[in-house]
Amino acid sequence: MIAQPWLLSLPVIFPLILGVFTLLIPAQALKAAGKTGAVATAITTLPPLQWVWQAGPLHQTLGGWGAPLGIDLYLDGLSCLFLLFAALTGVCISFYATEYFPQSPEGHRSRTDLFWPLWFVTWGGINSLFLTLDLFNIYVTLELISIAGTGLILIAGTRGAIRAALQYQMQALIAGLIYLLGVGLIYNALGTLDLQLIAARLEPSPLIITGLGLMVTGLLIKAALFPVHFWLPPAHADAPAPVSAVLSGLVVTVAYVIVFRLWFAGFHTIAPPAVPRLMGILGAVGIVWGGLLALRQERLKRILAYSTVSQVGYLFLVFSLTLDRPAAQGLVWAGTVYMAIAHGLAKSAAFLAAGCLQKTEGSDTLTALRGAALRQPAAVIVLALASINLIGLPPSTGFIGKWMLLKASFYTRQWGIAFVILGGGLLAAAYLFRVFEVLMNPPAETPGPAVRPAPRLPLGRGILLPAMLLALATLIPVLYITAPEELLRIGAPLNFSRFITPGGGQ
Repeated sequence: MIAQPWLLSLPVIFPLILGVFTLLIPAQALKAAGKTGAVATAITTLPPLQWVWQAGPLHQTLGGWGAPLGIDLYLDGLSCLFLLFAALTGVCISFYATEYFPQSPEGHRSRTDLFWPLWFVTWGGINSLFLTLDLFNIYVTLELISIAGTGLILIAGTRGAIRAALQYQMQALIAGLIYLLGVGLIYNALGTLDLQLIAARLEPSPLIITGLGLMVTGLLIKAALFPVHFWLPPAHADAPAPVSAVLSGLVVTVAYVIVFRLWFAGFHTIAPPAVPRLMGILGAVGIVWGGLLALRQERLKRILAYSTVSQVGYLFLVFSLTLDRPAAQGLVWAGTVYMAIAHGLAKSAAFLAAGCLQKTEGSDTLTALRGAALRQPAAVIVLALASINLIGLPPSTGFIGKWMLLKASFYTRQWGIAFVILGGGLLAAAYLFRVFEVLMNPPAETPGPAVRPAPRLPLGRGILLPAMLLALATLIPVLYITAPEELLRIGAPLNFSRFITPGGGQ
């Protein structure tokens, strides 16, 4: 128990309060409230992180009712890293949104003003998922994020956005029901929903294994793993740029983190070997499939959306790489976390840059963006920095994560996975270099009547500063790689510390 137990609940409660607050205040105060609230929400994550660094994993019992009846909040090194990631990404998206969405007329609220209450509710739900250990609370929070996410997509108001929002909500309902059915089977078998108590009582049985399978299946849909990724491209491509950054950078990541935590909390000890192998295979196919479809797209945001499908595939290689191979567990654990954070930061930055290009050039089609580097160099630079991570080039965090996974595939002699990791990087380079070939080359002069330029919408001068910060943040672990490693060891379920540092113990 920590000295100030309420500190651990602040990252959850504060943004939810802000969601109600921004729904009630005048439209003219929304942008100032959005910036201030985002910074304050990020600050609420810092005191608990300091306690973890000094004293180890922390618990908080909500309402005085602990497990198995109540809900506990839990913070370890893994949660710390993802809370910091969510705080940085959330602040940058909020500052970008204040410039991206137009100011509402005095005395009136527009559709885009709903971004702020929906966004803060989503942020509070994300923080809750990083902290909770209760399986039912995970379900409730996932549904809260899904409902808010549907509203965020609808802000665009276009026919494509409405269709994408319906698909998004449909997958959320189906995935949520599948997950909830699995939770019911686990509770019937073990009599508790607390993850730590479940880990202590786990025994192989058809009921528990079926419940685990259903829970993981529901989460795989929300994480957009191939072949249940059908909802992701339209939802991410047709939403406003700040919403695309939220969905691709944060929401998909948090769904995966839940799978990651559930698996290594004990479920990996009872699952049939075919399950992790299947998830590894689906991840590998997703890497290739997403990359190939990204190559065929003609819209920048669609390319980035299918890139997310491909990048998510890397994260699921962890299950196959750690199957009965303890020598690789440390590398895969750390490498997967690096990959998840690198993708979240880079993809958020890329979508923010794409949104700026779309507004200033009038469209995000590659034809309309030809030569945009001459007109919008800052946006193209942000996109280039994000692409370095997505491809996995040094000195990015994406390179560190891919190198760790590649090294683990060598140790475990899984040459197919090594080939997929390398091939996925080449595919990412192919579809991103195609984008930059268009951005860097102006359209050829053709005889005939002059073509009317695309409408250019005014944007604030500092709109790309948050996106640039996100892109540059991917270099931080390269400069201070030992700090994330030390943090990851706090409360880790695997004894892997000697395997994180390259060359240590191998």
